[in-house]
Amino acid sequence: MSSAEPHLSPSRRQAGSFRDPAGYVFCREGALFRAVGGECREVLSRLTEGGLLTRLMERGQIVPTGWVAEESPLCADLRRENPGFDHFLAHERLPRLAFPYEWSFSMLADAALLTLDLQLELLGHGVSLKDASAYNVQFRRGRPVFIDLGSFEKPRRLDVWFALGQFQRHFLFPLLLARHRGWDLPSYFLPHLDGLPIARVAEAFRGLGRWRPGLLLDLTLPLLMERKAARSGDGPRWATASGEGSGRSDGQALNLRRLHRKITGLKASHRIGSPWRDYPETCAYSEATTGEKKRLIGRFLAERRPATVLDLGCNTGEYSYLAAAGGAEVIAADGDDGAIETLYRRLQATPAAILPMVVDLANPSPAIGYMNEEREGFLTRARSECVFALALIHHLLVSANFPLPAIRDLFAALAGRYLVLEFVPPEDAQFQRLLRFRENLFSHITLPGCLEVFSTRFTLLEKQPIPDSGRTLLFFEKR
Repeated sequence: MSSAEPHLSPSRRQAGSFRDPAGYVFCREGALFRAVGGECREVLSRLTEGGLLTRLMERGQIVPTGWVAEESPLCADLRRENPGFDHFLAHERLPRLAFPYEWSFSMLADAALLTLDLQLELLGHGVSLKDASAYNVQFRRGRPVFIDLGSFEKPRRLDVWFALGQFQRHFLFPLLLARHRGWDLPSYFLPHLDGLPIARVAEAFRGLGRWRPGLLLDLTLPLLMERKAARSGDGPRWATASGEGSGRSDGQALNLRRLHRKITGLKASHRIGSPWRDYPETCAYSEATTGEKKRLIGRFLAERRPATVLDLGCNTGEYSYLAAAGGAEVIAADGDDGAIETLYRRLQATPAAILPMVVDLANPSPAIGYMNEEREGFLTRARSECVFALALIHHLLVSANFPLPAIRDLFAALAGRYLVLEFVPPEDAQFQRLLRFRENLFSHITLPGCLEVFSTRFTLLEKQPIPDSGRTLLFFEKR
């Protein structure tokens, strides 16, 4: 699916209070469509005729989209099934989805920059984004792509961006809190679907910290104006202004470019602080050992050819790239933000069919939104034909306190067919590193015991010792 919107339950999509006259997204027989109203069709048709939508698609900035031919039998069926709508778009479905609470810092920054780029380009055609939600962006091959074409509108005014407040809540505020106060994105987005209001954000910048130059225009002065308006009982004057298309866009464009420079600077100044980002270079594996491990996994991929792979505890993505090179669509998940940030930066230079995600397997992203169906949980979205669990089992045993049967059941829930598991014995140096300052409760963990536990849900296809490591690669097929 190419949007958060297709996850809406049928009850929500059909409920009158939730149906936007501009349109909505739905799935039909595996295809993804958007019903659009007359005003939206007029705007999109004008942008199509002018060539802008084609250029945006060619640049990868918006999801590939086309009109459903209005005289076609398909369009007739869609009209019957969606009363009140006569026009329909067909969107390309993106293979995997990730949401802002699963992104790294630079992913959120790049999604913000894409949103600003689109708003600036649309302004030149007398069009605007009516909302600026982070959920309107997904990632494909390490690049952000905008998915909500229903957000394109002819605005009432060109000198004001009515979505600016939402842009701040979804992009600028979490970036500022992460950069200056060490917040993580799950803590910001998961409890607050539409982000935090400016007053709550300001609480994190008390005293003189609120007057630093980087906060004045976007936090401190707007907060003072909001408080003054609340005391006087007056709302912002532009909010009640009328007159379609009134005002010049120069001032808005100037502010958008300022925000673009600001977010570019925040991204450039972000430093990766992670003990695991250099693991591929600092782990105990020799080059020959790593090469043999890659050879064994590469051979398995060539023989089994899984269409989708979930690389759990992916670190910086060495094996995610191996799976992608074999033709798989890959989700690369790790609980360490620095590792995912490193992988995302690598994808900028070397694009691949990999979707990086920050996910804590002990507490994976839940289903959220309306009736907990609007955005599916990680465990639902991440299900793949093949699961990689490489150099991971000791982390789940020690750090997450998962017993072996719980680890087995987690992998079985995520694996459609295959599991590639790297068994790490308790005497392994990295296992012992995790046990520092902890009581060793894992001396009973053995390879035969692991095989016995996993045999209830998986059939062992192959067992291969990893030379000079004491570890073993186990290739399973799900029962």
